[in-house]
Amino acid sequence: MDKESMKVFVYGSLKRGNNVRGMHFFQDAVRVGQAQTTAGIYSMLDLGSFPGVILDGQHDINGEVYVIDETILAQLDAIEGYPDFYDRTEVDTTEGKAMMYFLPNEFAEDYEKNEDSNRITATSKMLTWNL
Repeated sequence: MDKESMKVFVYGSLKRGNNVRGMHFFQDAVRVGQAQTTAGIYSMLDLGSFPGVILDGQHDINGEVYVIDETILAQLDAIEGYPDFYDRTEVDTTEGKAMMYFLPNEFAEDYEKNEDSNRITATSKMLTWNL
């Protein structure tokens, strides 16, 4: 990874297999592999056609890590509505540190969380968005 590249952790509609806006549409994004967060502090919300993660829970998130450059980061920021809708932070994953988009905790009041959604598979420690 050169100094202009970074890693991003994706867990929803940007995962491989999404035919609308998956990371495979970004020609210069390099898939590192399947990954999970490791802090165990997350909840996942069902926002309809895509998920959101809040930093208020007891789970890890299942997703993928990609190496991206600043140009792709700017495109992802636009897709995710950063900083007006999603925020982003660096998180620990099983593939090292990576940027992850998350929502303010207040979103939990208005959307289905974890086990309440049929689009989210929840185990005792892991949450997965089902494409």
